[in-house]
Amino acid sequence: MSLSILVWLAVGAYALHIVEEHVLDWFGWARKTMNLNMTRETYVTIEAAFVVLGVVSAMVASAVPMAGLAFVALLVINVTFFHLLPMAMAGGRFSPGTLSGLLFYVIGWVALTSSSATGANVTWAVVIGAAVILWPMLLLQLKREAYFRGEAAAARKSAKRRK
Repeated sequence: MSLSILVWLAVGAYALHIVEEHVLDWFGWARKTMNLNMTRETYVTIEAAFVVLGVVSAMVASAVPMAGLAFVALLVINVTFFHLLPMAMAGGRFSPGTLSGLLFYVIGWVALTSSSATGANVTWAVVIGAAVILWPMLLLQLKREAYFRGEAAAARKSAKRRK
């Protein structure tokens, strides 16, 4: 099976994953279990962005195998660190998204053992996939800083006006 087809299957599996997360309320589960500090709007935005990244990676996977492998790695990282590990740490309390997330392991295993997946490609795919999935987490941390909320600049303007 070609890498391109596998990545399209991964996009489909991710669509099923999103449905499972929303129907079974992963957002509510994560707020309680993982102390997730984001709005539902941010959560939906992240999911939408990942779908777009998945479609783009599937479209270019035959020409740029690294893109396809990175998306598959992102999904495996997602189910590992945002479902299975938190579920284990919560005493086995079910994490919505785990059932469909198991498809990520099947697709991931096939893709990451395919002919496109050399040792270096797999390593870089995991690094890129991890960086992409960590990007929203970094932004959420930066959002807590006054500088990234524009408060520091507003305070300086206010101070100048008072002088």
